[in-house]
Amino acid sequence: MNMKFILLSVLFCALLFADKLCDIKFDNGLRIEKLPHANTPKSRMEGLSNLEDVGIGMIFVWDKADRLSFWMKDTRVALSIGFFDDNMELFQIDDMKPHSLDVHHSKKEAKFALELKHGDFEKHNITIGTKIIKLDCK
Repeated sequence: MNMKFILLSVLFCALLFADKLCDIKFDNGLRIEKLPHANTPKSRMEGLSNLEDVGIGMIFVWDKADRLSFWMKDTRVALSIGFFDDNMELFQIDDMKPHSLDVHHSKKEAKFALELKHGDFEKHNITIGTKIIKLDCK
């Protein structure tokens, strides 16, 4: 892969979400800073698709909890998705394969979804029951 293309992709992602970044603190002490934030229909639909480097990941936010569905049709990197309820508590983690048409549904209503690189939930000890205690989006 051409390094210039990769750098341009990362720059594009940074510009696309430059005014939509979140800092998250979890009850296990983990902090994730400057996480891209998808809170519009367009940004939620595009998500992390078509990127060679998904960076830290992305948080998806809705105004009210609902049953959520995600797929990986144009996503090039293996991801894991965590679904959080109204109380910001993680209730489900699914692993998702690149370019897959499999649909991953939340098992109950979720208000937030967090996409991280495959394995990063385990790596950072984000397990079922973990809570977001602070979500600051700018």
